[in-house]
Amino acid sequence: MMLFEIIKNLYTNRKSDWIKEVSSEDIQPVIIQKWLCMNDQIRVQVRWLDKYVFALPPKMYLSLAWSILPKADKAPFVTYIKEKEEEEEFDFILALVKRQFKMSDNDFNAMRTRLIAAIKLNMTEWFCYYGIPKQYWKKYNLDFNDIKQYGVSAGSSQKSLFAF
Repeated sequence: MMLFEIIKNLYTNRKSDWIKEVSSEDIQPVIIQKWLCMNDQIRVQVRWLDKYVFALPPKMYLSLAWSILPKADKAPFVTYIKEKEEEEEFDFILALVKRQFKMSDNDFNAMRTRLIAAIKLNMTEWFCYYGIPKQYWKKYNLDFNDIKQYGVSAGSSQKSLFAF
């Protein structure tokens, strides 16, 4: 019996006769457990089953899983769980700094903590210099109007090509 047929029977079959027909070589408790874990609706039952994945023989594990899972008309569609990408603090500035100074990955990773410490010392200046969008200013409780004051000089008032 195929793995997906076993999972389908766990969800839908109301009689346990099918467990006797399955050979022990076809039952892979770790993989079955992984697929059951992806269903949020039975999270409590699956966590309880975790204790028995390696402790019970395959047929006994299958019988236990069948007995505690709620039965339905058809097996649920379960999407594969993907790892969440965590956004590190100040990544939106660090990417710009890395590109501006053409840093290699090793150099950048070595300097990352120092750059973050420097950004935390004067966030307004860093945010202004790199033109960070307003949403990040709000996230760090900074006044977005400070961006107007950065880079304003009283000296040169010439515009266009004559400014150079």
